[in-house]
Amino acid sequence: MKQTRALMEGAILISLFAIITLLVVYVPVIGTILLFALPLPMILYTIRHGLKLGIWMGAVSLPVVFIVGSFNGLIVAFMSACAGIAMGHFFKRKEPGHAIISGALIYMISIVFYFVISIQFLGINIIDEAMTQYRQSLDIVETVVKQSGNAEQFEKQLKLMEEQLGIVQYLFPTAIVMVGAIFSFLSYLIAKPLLRRFSPDIPNLKPFRELKFPQSVVVLYLIIVMLSFLPLEKGQMLYSIALNGEFILGFLIFIQGLSFIFFYCHKKQYPKAAAVIAVVLGFVHPVFMAVIRILGVLDIGFHIRNKVK
Repeated sequence: MKQTRALMEGAILISLFAIITLLVVYVPVIGTILLFALPLPMILYTIRHGLKLGIWMGAVSLPVVFIVGSFNGLIVAFMSACAGIAMGHFFKRKEPGHAIISGALIYMISIVFYFVISIQFLGINIIDEAMTQYRQSLDIVETVVKQSGNAEQFEKQLKLMEEQLGIVQYLFPTAIVMVGAIFSFLSYLIAKPLLRRFSPDIPNLKPFRELKFPQSVVVLYLIIVMLSFLPLEKGQMLYSIALNGEFILGFLIFIQGLSFIFFYCHKKQYPKAAAVIAVVLGFVHPVFMAVIRILGVLDIGFHIRNKVK
């Protein structure tokens, strides 16, 4: 009876998974939103029937998606199925934090995997094509500006944009990390109402003010900062490591600083608007961003929140 019920639920959820995949591939606006909901069938099935049956459901769903959704659907389905199974496994273990981290890692690995396949087998380099299109756009803008007679005013801006373009092409690893984390967190937010209904014993994430990264984040960040003082040339492996490490670790420390601000406002019983204003200023003003990063370093390295009374 139990196996029959599991098979019926699996068939229903596979059908739902295939339908959502079709909408993601062929309906642009709605599909973009449903992309974050695509792991839901895998999450629910893995929570209810365990990791082993969840993997079997994922394996069976991929041929179905390929038949109804072509190769593009298979690419999207594979990534979402793996992420949903991993997240469902940790949700079943009542570890929502680990579920989000595992989903983010799956998304990152999948993006790298697709990128390698596109280069090796399809001969398509997404980064090079994006950079080529962006340079062509700059050339068009430069031509229009010269014809209008305002070349002197925009020359500095064009040079700045070209310099930024030279840096952006090395930040692909950072983009992968950010996209993976955002995809996983949005999938969690969409799955949360259903998780409350089907598995009410799954705990919530800890409040943002209780977020605490390990001290190794600060140690690695300081190493990366010292590495950036070396005379590194563009194109070197160390240059790419230093650039991406500074962006990723610096962002984590910035988030830690924001967490400390929320903790401080909660402890002092200040209105939440004060913490929100600090967040906005941190994102729009470089001085406030630097101050928040310093707070993040102090909070991770010296546990200053323990001294707040």
